Amino acid sequence: MFWAFFLAPSLRSDSDSELSPSDSGEEDDEDELEEEQKGKKEDKENVKIPRTPSKGLSAALYKTPAKKSKSTPEPLNQPSMVEEYFEAHGSSKVLTSDRTLERLHTPKLDRETLVRLLEGKPSCYSKEIQQLHSKHQKHFSKWMLQLQLGFSVLVYGLGSKKALLEDFRVSHLSQEIHLVVNGFFPSITLKSILNALTCEVLDHQGSFRTPSDQIQFISQTLKGPDLHVYLLIHNIDGPMLRGEKTQSALGQLASLPNLHLVASLDHISAPLVWDQFKQSQFNWLWWECVTFQHYTEETSYENSLLVQQTGALALSSLTHVLRSLTPNARGIFKLLVKFQLENKDNPSYTGFHFRISNSRSAGLCKLRCSSHLFDSLQGGDGVEYLIVAVDASTLMDFLENEAGD
Repeated sequence: MFWAFFLAPSLRSDSDSELSPSDSGEEDDEDELEEEQKGKKEDKENVKIPRTPSKGLSAALYKTPAKKSKSTPEPLNQPSMVEEYFEAHGSSKVLTSDRTLERLHTPKLDRETLVRLLEGKPSCYSKEIQQLHSKHQKHFSKWMLQLQLGFSVLVYGLGSKKALLEDFRVSHLSQEIHLVVNGFFPSITLKSILNALTCEVLDHQGSFRTPSDQIQFISQTLKGPDLHVYLLIHNIDGPMLRGEKTQSALGQLASLPNLHLVASLDHISAPLVWDQFKQSQFNWLWWECVTFQHYTEETSYENSLLVQQTGALALSSLTHVLRSLTPNARGIFKLLVKFQLENKDNPSYTGFHFRISNSRSAGLCKLRCSSHLFDSLQGGDGVEYLIVAVDASTLMDFLENEAGD
């Protein structure tokens, strides 16, 4: 038993040795299968779970700037973006032209000379302009009918409409009670329009506390079926008539059954002053009346670079305002002008204190004059003093013209 165990041949033959080709080939196949299986597993892992870079690598690739703390002061010598902008643009030299009107050898003209020269050169299209004017005149009867039906007529278009509306007034309103308002006048106010309606048209001699009282009086007076008043306003969009209160008051007047409104406008944005409520009050019928006529009278109260600035403009404005006042008001104003000219060299002269007597006409004169021609000053004693807001030379010319008339 002992020898049998010890001398027993090995169960493995020579053909089954480690160097056997069949055995080594099988092991190689097994190794290849294992490697393929491992490769497939790695591919699956790569697909399912993408590898992310380490924290150190991500920090190096996607490093965000550190936030500045509010308490950290900025360097004093470092300029801000605003300072850099103004330094870059402030040093650049601004180039302007020196070819101004002052360099012209021809001196500036006075207004009369300029008007005479412009009138001496007729327009090249005077025939066509006259044809347009005649075309618009054919609509006058329609305007009159629309006014009587309760509408208000509003004419617009390029060119002055003053001559056209004047022809309408002469041809259709000469036999009617009417009032003409020049809205382009620089001193026109709502108070002057209401005063003209109540005093000159309706012959009222009293005074009113507020414009609302005047409108109420006009409304009560015009309730009669036989009394009709026509109000013609040149440039209802004038600078002095664009205010909210003025347009609201004019809308109330236009809504009265026996007051008929005809107006013109020239500003391209003029309809913006009327909201839907005011539009319903005015009840406009829009007429396009392109005339291509010059705005001679509308711009006569404006300063021009071609005209020498004198007191002629102030004198014409003063004369125009005085023509709209009553004879009593004009007489009082002349006395005040003479009193101011007598004290023009007196350094202690601060104006005159208007004392209103019991006469209603005196109070009316003060109301109608103060808003146009006077500036009010507060004296040291707390009393209100008035001065005529025109220079002395213009006042002297005014008195000379009135004496000549």
